[in-house]
Amino acid sequence: MSIGPAASEAPWRAGRGHCMAHHGELVQGVFPCGSRSLPALVTVPVPGLRSRAEFHPGSRAGVRAGRGHEKARRAAQLTLRLCRDRGMACPPGGEVSIHSEIPSGCGMGSSTADVVAAIRAVEHSCGLRLSREEVSELARRAETASDPLAYGCTPVLFAQRHARVLRRWPGTFPPVILVGCRLPGGPVDTLDLAARDYSAGERRECAGMLRDLERGMSERNAALLGRAATRSALLNQARLPKPELPELLRISRETGGAGVQIAHSGTVCAVVLDATRPRAAHRAREARAALDAMGLQRTIDHVWNGA
Repeated sequence: MSIGPAASEAPWRAGRGHCMAHHGELVQGVFPCGSRSLPALVTVPVPGLRSRAEFHPGSRAGVRAGRGHEKARRAAQLTLRLCRDRGMACPPGGEVSIHSEIPSGCGMGSSTADVVAAIRAVEHSCGLRLSREEVSELARRAETASDPLAYGCTPVLFAQRHARVLRRWPGTFPPVILVGCRLPGGPVDTLDLAARDYSAGERRECAGMLRDLERGMSERNAALLGRAATRSALLNQARLPKPELPELLRISRETGGAGVQIAHSGTVCAVVLDATRPRAAHRAREARAALDAMGLQRTIDHVWNGA
């Protein structure tokens, strides 16, 4: 829903911001952070899908937004407050409108993308320059748990409930082809999922998949990346079971895939293939045909390396 500014409210400039989507997680679990462990994740960036926000300053206190965009409204309000705390000239309020290409409720980061886009729109309007860490903290405060979308395509292990980067990798992910689909099921509210603790065995598995991911990044090895993603998908079966996962794993094996990647709090998933292997494009077409035969809705067919 688009909301425009009142005709009499225009002493400040309008602001615009945008943010890309992701396609679920490569890994999600609990990982070391100093003397403790924190829940954290690594997401799969999808630059081709975006949420765009416009902020229209107004002379009345408070921020207004269209129906269904309460988190983006809170994010804009928090950003205005930060501007005032830093002594910047900014409006007392305004209206934020969201225009998104990202499907909601399926694990593609639609909520965080709206929030980050709204923060950037207010930032633009007020002439403020925020770091990615500051944007992520505002997003966390607006929605309790947020994705690392402020970091764009930079590979990070991100503590979603603390807005902390636990690990940042130089460069990009190894080149892979993602053949994506959406599994049956309705929208998923991330905060409604049980915040169940991880057992000692599950924590050991998290450590193992992080080792795979670390090696995959340092060696540019898509097979290790896919193995880490598969281990994480299997671990998540105890939290948000996906009955189709065994069939997806079969398709990956039969098409020479590196593994399967899922949205841990959503319904999207992908067969992961090494883009450097011979006949990779042919293998991707085979994987797509097999997913289509299951009657699954398509999401992405993407050669992806984080760039």
